[in-house]
Amino acid sequence: MLKRLDNVGIAVRDIRRAVAFYTEILGFVGQADESDGLVTLGDVSPYLFQTRAPEAAAPQRTTDLYNNPPGIDHVAFEVDDIEQAARQLEAAGVFFPGPAVGEPGAFRYRGYADPDGTMLYIVQKPA
Repeated sequence: MLKRLDNVGIAVRDIRRAVAFYTEILGFVGQADESDGLVTLGDVSPYLFQTRAPEAAAPQRTTDLYNNPPGIDHVAFEVDDIEQAARQLEAAGVFFPGPAVGEPGAFRYRGYADPDGTMLYIVQKPA
């Protein structure tokens, strides 16, 4: 039967730009060749690959989860302190379209997008 989640595939327009974002800004370790790359952070391994699909073929996703089209919606990363993590990501150039959702002390999350519009989240679980 299933053992563990091995990776999540993320289609990108520019493999080098995507690998730079995931390694230099988000702190993953990895590399790329001309068409794909595997980056890792702990047990999470996004498999980045350069799509050949036309721009209009990709559905646009937003932080409004329940109105997004079917399919893999986002990838979330747990952090110890959501405010501190957000400040560090913003300093590195990440744009957050809205504030953190949830009350301090409860489950909280905050969404942002990678350079190709893939939705990513930082999440803080209750202490």
